[in-house]
Amino acid sequence: MGKPGIAIIGIGEVPTANRPERTHWDIIYDTCIEAIRDAGLHKNDIEGVISVAPQAQPKITSELAFGKLPEELGLDGCKDTVSCNAGGSSTSNCLRLAEQWIHSGVAKAVLVQHVTVHSTIPLADQINFFAKAGVDLQWEYPFGTTYNIIMGLLANRYMHESGYTSEEMASVVTALRSWAARDPNSFFYRKEVPSVEKVLASGMINTPLHRRESNVLGDGGSAMVVVSAEDAKKMKRPAAYKLGDSSRYFSGTCVLRELQKVSDGLRVTAKEAMVQAGITKEQVSIWNCYLAYPLLHPLMAELLEVAPPGQGGKYFLQGRMSFGGDIPWSTIGDAPGRGHTGSGVSAAHYVETARQLMGRAGERQVKNCKYVYQNTMGGSGFNNIATIWGREI
Repeated sequence: MGKPGIAIIGIGEVPTANRPERTHWDIIYDTCIEAIRDAGLHKNDIEGVISVAPQAQPKITSELAFGKLPEELGLDGCKDTVSCNAGGSSTSNCLRLAEQWIHSGVAKAVLVQHVTVHSTIPLADQINFFAKAGVDLQWEYPFGTTYNIIMGLLANRYMHESGYTSEEMASVVTALRSWAARDPNSFFYRKEVPSVEKVLASGMINTPLHRRESNVLGDGGSAMVVVSAEDAKKMKRPAAYKLGDSSRYFSGTCVLRELQKVSDGLRVTAKEAMVQAGITKEQVSIWNCYLAYPLLHPLMAELLEVAPPGQGGKYFLQGRMSFGGDIPWSTIGDAPGRGHTGSGVSAAHYVETARQLMGRAGERQVKNCKYVYQNTMGGSGFNNIATIWGREI
């Protein structure tokens, strides 16, 4: 088993919601202060700050990239700060950098944070940003391609090749929302969980994706405090220990991406991360999958060998991945359940991984949670990073 290097010992988060009166810095103050206090540290114990680069928000992106956060929070012990951008896999890379800083002696305690405020971005700017990000500007952008269109095309092809039904695909939304309805930080907290019939009855966005199968943009943010595994153990605090990871690159242009290459990458990264952690899939308590859209969840269940080949859609339709089912899956409801906060959905997943391993997930708490599989995919899905986290070393 590989020697675990880091542990998350403090977390902070604000509810995802469209609240334009809540500024970027309001969210940063709240989440970072909460995470530092949760870790049992003083603000001046933080020696490194790493930010997930916000998407489509140039002012806050510039402020973070040019080192404003430690000054704003008065982190007098801070030795360095940086922003990291790899789309949806940014948080995984922030944690990797934190691990490097900790092991090389740059910092003993590192603050990793993310913030997004979509509600103050003019609608035209939102549309234009997401029409360009991850899209080939010469061959795709002139034809009005957007993520909902691209994901619809991918889902159409995927359903054709796999034989999955519309009901099975819609059931993924029902499953994810069943977790989100019990998450105080979700866009859909305490809201009705839509049935498969309601999902399919919602307006068609792009065949086969209905309105309820597409994401809702929201404002949100979170923060984590990371220390060495050795220090976490000495502090005798509830923690989430990183036990293994693996990554694969696919391609930068999603419409040219080979599904077989993606499938192989998702499968092998999980296996390599588990080997490094010294566990088997039978020991995994939660499959915390970040895939942004519903379409890949059934495939991921099969590639992770949670469901037999060709049965991933049926597992969701049978309610096995829903709250109360026998396979805890994306316990914040992924982006369709939490609300899409750009790259922050992956940050929220990591906070949830830590929360579950600390035994603090409230109504969603998975009993005897010991190991969590956590993945992130970058940008439009250009890579996959799989990690295994544990309750103890």
